[in-house]
Amino acid sequence: MNPLISLKNVKKTYASKLIFRDVTMSVVHDKPVLIMGRNGCGKSTLLKIIAGVLTHSEGEIVRLPNVKISYMPDRFPKLPFKVEDYITHMGSIQKVSESDINNYIAKQFTRLGIPESIKKQKIYNCSKGTIQKVNIMQAFLTKADLLVMDEPFSGLDEYAIEALLELIKETARAGTAVVLSCHEKTLAQRVTDNIFIFSGQSLVKRNDISNHMIITYVDEAGMSNEVLIPQAKLKETLLQLLENGHDILSVNPFAVGEADA
Repeated sequence: MNPLISLKNVKKTYASKLIFRDVTMSVVHDKPVLIMGRNGCGKSTLLKIIAGVLTHSEGEIVRLPNVKISYMPDRFPKLPFKVEDYITHMGSIQKVSESDINNYIAKQFTRLGIPESIKKQKIYNCSKGTIQKVNIMQAFLTKADLLVMDEPFSGLDEYAIEALLELIKETARAGTAVVLSCHEKTLAQRVTDNIFIFSGQSLVKRNDISNHMIITYVDEAGMSNEVLIPQAKLKETLLQLLENGHDILSVNPFAVGEADA
């Protein structure tokens, strides 16, 4: 099966600032892709490029024709709509019948643990967790070829996290390709083992993200760089960097955060 989207040597810059480079990956229907990395590494930017919200600076992106994409941003706007009205409005735009929209709202309110009283509440008055649930509802409203989600678990209670995990699995089984970011290692590994991690300004593939270390060092040009390695290779990598004349700035366990650029 041909990849839904393929990226080859993709680079993104803002003005003169390099965000990332040499990103090469493929998105297929049968296996979710998960992107991880530390704050500000470019996860959100890459997801927007995959979703077609942003353009890349260099490299090649190939999409199958007529790909329908659903996008779940990391920061959903605090809109003046009532929750029920917003989902109804989004459904009507996508030509979903009124009865199907009403059934969908009832089903997802129950599934995500949203109180019935929230239906008539303005989105801007909702809690962070409830706004995130509205974000989920709009993303899953209709079947897409590709579902792109930026930190979808952020702000959710445990009940909703389990519901979203099941939604992602159901969606993938139904033939939708899924690409998402997640800052929590345990949750990430429950979604997929098809994991890509930003190490410095490059993207590397890792099937296992447990016991990884990040070494920050200064290269021969005086630039700060990072390398992500399994803990078992720590001593070997440190010796190699020192032998090549690099200064070691720090050695830390791989950890990720919620915020991103």
